Amino acid sequence: MSESFSAAGLARIRRLAWIVRLLCLLGVVVIGTLPFIFWAEPEWVAEIAARTWHLSKLQLDLGSRLWGLAASMLPTSVSLFALWQMWSLFGCFAQGELLAQRPALHLRRLGLGLCALAAAQPLGQTLAILAVTWGNPKGERQLWLGLSSDHYLALLFGLLLLALAQVLHEAARVADENAEFV
Repeated sequence: MSESFSAAGLARIRRLAWIVRLLCLLGVVVIGTLPFIFWAEPEWVAEIAARTWHLSKLQLDLGSRLWGLAASMLPTSVSLFALWQMWSLFGCFAQGELLAQRPALHLRRLGLGLCALAAAQPLGQTLAILAVTWGNPKGERQLWLGLSSDHYLALLFGLLLLALAQVLHEAARVADENAEFV
């Protein structure tokens, strides 16, 4: 449906699409590898546990760190899914596919991914804290659930994208109907 957009406007959209797709690739590399690097470094885990999670007694043996890694893979996998949807959405834009069902679908999935991320991040952090305190004596294990404005904003932006996806879906449907009349 790129016929209704100016050549200059379409060129700007395509440039932006390639920039966003490059940023998605960078995000996949960083988000996809950082948990492995973090959980491989017991000193780094101890520093974050003390400073961010306010933990003084924790277990940093290999098993505890592997469980921590498994817990952090929950928000990591949701983040990678969201990046994949953003990559796909901007791939549609780069091809000039703007008012169409396929970008609406990727936008919807991106919105769902952000909503899921709003839950996956605090759950992953809770499970990671449990993983590094599980080996503590009874009474010194910690179960902690932290919610922040970041989680709230991820949920709100996810809901915003879901609404925009519905609008795009309807706009694409109307554009398809109008194209059938011509």
